[in-house]
Amino acid sequence: GVVRWGGDAVARLTASDDILQPRLRILGDEHLTGAPRDAVQARLDLWLKTHTEKLLGPLFEISKAEDITGIARGIAFQLVEALGVLERQKIAAEMKDLDQPSRATLRKYGVRFGAYHIYLPGLLKPGARSLASLLWAQKQENVDLGALSGAQHLAGSGRTSFPIDKQLDRHAYRVLGYRSCGERAVRVDILERLADLIRPALSWREGTQGTKPAGAFDGRGFVVTQAMTSLTGSAGEDFASILRALGYRMD
Repeated sequence: GVVRWGGDAVARLTASDDILQPRLRILGDEHLTGAPRDAVQARLDLWLKTHTEKLLGPLFEISKAEDITGIARGIAFQLVEALGVLERQKIAAEMKDLDQPSRATLRKYGVRFGAYHIYLPGLLKPGARSLASLLWAQKQENVDLGALSGAQHLAGSGRTSFPIDKQLDRHAYRVLGYRSCGERAVRVDILERLADLIRPALSWREGTQGTKPAGAFDGRGFVVTQAMTSLTGSAGEDFASILRALGYRMD
């Protein structure tokens, strides 16, 4: 959360009431006062506002959207508060009452409704998630910044999953665009693609027309396929821990 100028630290990120409007505190000494200090603060504030709106633009668009109303407005508000990645279970009741036109309006702004998360795919890029995790950390009391930095690095490498650090809160993984599943943190869009592979395998029944889906077994369970493990970049016990975290059990 430090801003540097010419290699030197000049300001540090601090939280505000609005998570999308953080502040920068100047790290100057007593020699910087009056109009020069005000000019520095104004320059920093403008840079931070521009930087935040550039990386997290879709959240600002949703916040200002006048055609998002009713239940959809409430979901949009929670999605913004969650910095673009919201656990579906948290808004299960609202989702039951959300009609199709309202869903279509939210989709127009880039919202995707997955089996496990409501999220903005456009905000899963490393830069957006890194900033989101910093903004989230400013609002928390006890965050292991070393563990968060390590997770940021792994998430920024483009991995679809990586080993979790037990020192880090599961919500930290969420704001990084991942979900803590057993021994692995799995990127939310990859988790949804995994669900898309499992769903047809589970719903298949003997005698069903069409090609038998990969992994289909007896209409009650499924067999793990290479496509499933390849998605998450994990196998064996690590992959089994992901499935258990999603509510499946091995038979």
